[in-house]
Amino acid sequence: MSAAEVIAEIKALPAKERDRVLEFLVSDQELREDLQDSLLLEARRNEPSRPLDDVLRDLKV
Repeated sequence: MSAAEVIAEIKALPAKERDRVLEFLVSDQELREDLQDSLLLEARRNEPSRPLDDVLRDLKV
């Protein structure tokens, strides 16, 4: 299930249930961080990629 599908499912819940789900999702720090990472990956999915060598060269590593 994609992040967009999860968001749509949460939005479709009645307000009280939606609030309970959101409270649960943000109450656990590790889960919250995983969700943030997943949402960021989904948002950047269509961005062009770069070779690792180029990135390392730019970072001067």
